[in-house]
Amino acid sequence: MNPRQKRNKKQKLLDFYGSECWWCRQNLLTEYLTIDHLVPKSHGGSDSFENLRLSCLPCNNSRGNSLYPPISWRKN
Repeated sequence: MNPRQKRNKKQKLLDFYGSECWWCRQNLLTEYLTIDHLVPKSHGGSDSFENLRLSCLPCNNSRGNSLYPPISWRKN
């Protein structure tokens, strides 16, 4: 995605899902939300709207390219 496409997708996600992290449900300012791929691109995921969610940086980083939720989200 180029920067313009990324901004447009992020805005669509904000309009559809609101400004909370998909994983930890924390309400955040827009600048603290990142675009997260449910199925990572390294596993064949796409940049389609259906595969994208907004997440906070800690959740997105802890998830990496895993197919599973972030570590903080998983129940032990």
